[in-house]
Amino acid sequence: MATLQPFGMTGSPAVTFPGNRRPIVETVSVQVDVTPPGTKLEAFVNYTSAGQNVTLFVPLTYAYTEPGTNFDFYVAALAVRLYPDKGTSMAVSVHSPNGNGGTLFLTVSGHFA
Repeated sequence: MATLQPFGMTGSPAVTFPGNRRPIVETVSVQVDVTPPGTKLEAFVNYTSAGQNVTLFVPLTYAYTEPGTNFDFYVAALAVRLYPDKGTSMAVSVHSPNGNGGTLFLTVSGHFA
């Protein structure tokens, strides 16, 4: 039986898993920003599992408005159990009907099996 190896990774907007061990993702956190303030925003984490494209909806919570940049910041943290394929990536994306997304951060943690 293989030894479990913990990991934590942050990327903007994606993280890439090595090809030699199977990742098991247990937490996902996202930080995104959008302008103008008050803009509606939704986020998704996209990845491949068992060769299939998967899109995970991530409910966001408003955190604050940065007065210097005029961006609203949104965050999310989820406890999950996801099985991305070896050597693939997870990426965060956003959709806004009337605004412009800025920097996207994705953090995942879990272990390699």
